Amino acid sequence: MSSIFLILLLLPFSKSIVDNLLTIGNIEITNLTAYSPTEFLRLKLHLSLIGSLLISYPLWVRGIYNFSSPALTIKEKRGFQICFSIGFILFILGSILGLYYLAPIIFEVLLMNDNVTIAKLSIYETIKLLISISLFSGVLLSLPLLTLFLTEYSSSKTQLRKYLYILIIAIIILGTPEPSMIINLIFLILFSLIIEITLVFGDKNED
Repeated sequence: MSSIFLILLLLPFSKSIVDNLLTIGNIEITNLTAYSPTEFLRLKLHLSLIGSLLISYPLWVRGIYNFSSPALTIKEKRGFQICFSIGFILFILGSILGLYYLAPIIFEVLLMNDNVTIAKLSIYETIKLLISISLFSGVLLSLPLLTLFLTEYSSSKTQLRKYLYILIIAIIILGTPEPSMIINLIFLILFSLIIEITLVFGDKNED
């Protein structure tokens, strides 16, 4: 219920968010197109949904913690608190860095030799791609902490590695629009490197 309220609350601000995102990405809105009358409405709803999830994150985490805390040890409670508080701060920091620094570079590389691409890209796909780059950067920065946290309470590194890769692939597939396979590949490689380096680091600490 609170998420629906936040979506409705953020909806009037979505137009300003779109303008700011395009400015950050150095993209002119006149070069974009809408392929359906409802495309801009879908974009506003998408932005409001993302915003509501980020704002309501502390409430969701607190609810999960309150539900599971009776079955957790003191060490597990401390690990949960550290992972989901510091992890969220790292996620927000990574998202901001990705949006302001990585996204413009990626768009410049993608459109460097093909000026037709941007003309064919819808405004919905463009904004979603900007958001995906930003969110993936946040995940990238917070992933080492999450991996170390899961390593601490996992008995099998092989099983942990399998589940982490499944999670990352699912996030990449669901989080990016169709014309961004190169973004998927870039972040898949980066995520894989972070996971493997963190797992190796975790093994050395155990030794």
